[in-house]
Amino acid sequence: MTTTRLAEKYNLPVPRYTSYPTAPFWKEGPDLSAWERDVTGRFAAVNRGQGISLYVHLPFCESLCIYCGCNKKITTNHRVEEEYLQVLFREWDSYT
Repeated sequence: MTTTRLAEKYNLPVPRYTSYPTAPFWKEGPDLSAWERDVTGRFAAVNRGQGISLYVHLPFCESLCIYCGCNKKITTNHRVEEEYLQVLFREWDSYT
């Protein structure tokens, strides 16, 4: 198959899986107590045997990546990050 035919074949909109479940399936989230119960319960269930994986998105970039679909703020002013990080740390502390 030629490069042109391949490009035509795959040049179509498809879902991006930057989150799971994907955005079309999002509904109203749980209240805070239910969220804390679910997170701590899941952590307790899998951490000891399997460990956990955690992704924390920091949305401050100095330049735009051509592939990025994440929420972001393009800036070279790193002072704007401080408030965001303080809130992130407060939330993290609420789980410990």
